[in-house]
Amino acid sequence: MNGPAGKSRPVAVRVQGAVKVFEGGLRAVDGVSFDLAEREVVCLVGPSGSGKSTLLRCINGLEKMDAGTVTVHGVTLPGTKTDLMAVRRMVGMVFQQFNLFPHLSVRENINLAQRLVKGKTREAADAATMELLAKVDLAEKADAWPAQLSGGQQQRVAIARALACEPRVMLFDEATSALDPETIGEVLSVMKRLAAEGTTMLVVTHEMGFAREAADRMMFMDQGKILEQGPVAAFFDHPAHERTREFLSRIL
Repeated sequence: MNGPAGKSRPVAVRVQGAVKVFEGGLRAVDGVSFDLAEREVVCLVGPSGSGKSTLLRCINGLEKMDAGTVTVHGVTLPGTKTDLMAVRRMVGMVFQQFNLFPHLSVRENINLAQRLVKGKTREAADAATMELLAKVDLAEKADAWPAQLSGGQQQRVAIARALACEPRVMLFDEATSALDPETIGEVLSVMKRLAAEGTTMLVVTHEMGFAREAADRMMFMDQGKILEQGPVAAFFDHPAHERTREFLSRIL
């Protein structure tokens, strides 16, 4: 299916005919096409193994597609190495696992990408880091080590680190799935705040309450295909595809 990008907003990400085939012939992403508009929040849902994470990895170039294209703010993949690096600078990604460097403090984890990718001085990176930590309600943890933080706190640091390079698009791959129930809410609160601020976001999630509250549009993926997409209320209240209805009946 080919979703609208929003009548008055330019396209931030355009996926056209994306295909990713793994060894053994598994078509993890099977001819996916959609647009993501600037300042739009889209939640991508579906059963485990449906290709959602692989699709996100295709968008930021972590997976090389077997067919199709991904265009991010006018830069198209597959392309040159320069194109790939340009897309990765524009796209921030938050994974299921936090992937913080255990030997670096919270401050140093967030400073590092700014200094390597953006070429900032230590002082400029540090100032931006403290602003970002305040944004995710962790300013007091700047000099803590990752091992001293809860899972929810580590994931908020990971979000701050992804934001540190000033991406134009944020991808979230099940950002709360590795968390204890008590800490899920603090991460979702930060994500809701980003959505309310107009951050362009594509979010793979099983948190349907978050999707209802924060998303502009829903997409349902199964067996590598986008089977259904549309406005949030219609998606939840009147799903058109039988597979969508079956999926929602099991999780709601």
